[in-house]
Amino acid sequence: MCKPTTTTTSEALPPPDARLFLATVKDFGEDEYGRTPTVQARLFTIGVFVVFLIGVEQLCRQILLANVDFHPLLENETNRHILARHVGIDFVSAAVVSYFGFNARHLTQDMIDKHLRGKKNAMPKTYENRLFQYHPESARIILLFIGYQVKNSYDTLVWNDGALFIAHHILAFGTAWGALFPGAAHYYAPFYLGYSEISTAALCLLANFDDDFGVRGLAAAFPLTKVILGAIFAVSFIVCRVIIWTTHSVYYLQDVIACLKTDDPRIVGRKPWLQFTGFSLSLLSLLQIIWLGEIFLTGKRELEAMGFL
Repeated sequence: MCKPTTTTTSEALPPPDARLFLATVKDFGEDEYGRTPTVQARLFTIGVFVVFLIGVEQLCRQILLANVDFHPLLENETNRHILARHVGIDFVSAAVVSYFGFNARHLTQDMIDKHLRGKKNAMPKTYENRLFQYHPESARIILLFIGYQVKNSYDTLVWNDGALFIAHHILAFGTAWGALFPGAAHYYAPFYLGYSEISTAALCLLANFDDDFGVRGLAAAFPLTKVILGAIFAVSFIVCRVIIWTTHSVYYLQDVIACLKTDDPRIVGRKPWLQFTGFSLSLLSLLQIIWLGEIFLTGKRELEAMGFL
């Protein structure tokens, strides 16, 4: 439906859609007056997703409790809760945002065409559509990611994961919340807040085998499983967090720098967020390189310990 061409005051506009729960792409779309879903609807839907995650976590706990005879490690309640957290919360959340992000990869079709199909002029040089166009699919991904960070931040405090994890969740939440509104680089959301988490999903399963953040003794009990998950994580990290990440980051930083050099009125109120994301992305990209080195060193030690090297 076309938007009205006549000037209408906000008082004359009909009230926005009263729907609170947002699920489909249509729910996240703009109405005929260009209005996006209300803040109340966004907050309610985030709350629903958090409750869903809590329910999945409790279900995992009950399943593990019903199968304590499978292995002696499950007789310990703390071990069951750790497994339920990493699987029912972390893995499920990462899998959900990865799924919706991958399904929305068509939003970056021009980037795919340029780098995978060799179409050199497929991607426009201007930043307008990448930084300022609203995408309902991206809005849904961002909202789910926020729900994930809310529950994850709470768990980080309860399980006393440490200040570094708390800082990470706060920065991730702030970035995602700023991206939820129009004019916030929705073009990049399917990857950064979506299917880049494929490697995180693998890491969440692998974390169960860590003696500090997982179940002590699980790695010794299932060494081959740990090696397989470690390999899956390493491959997915290289693909998602090194290769695809580098391509997206180069374009995003170019877009941000080009935009900040202009007097584009659309950056009013968005400039601090663009500066923040540009800085945080640069820092995180550097950390990715460090983590990649750690992955190779850890993998080498694990394979040596098992006699494969």
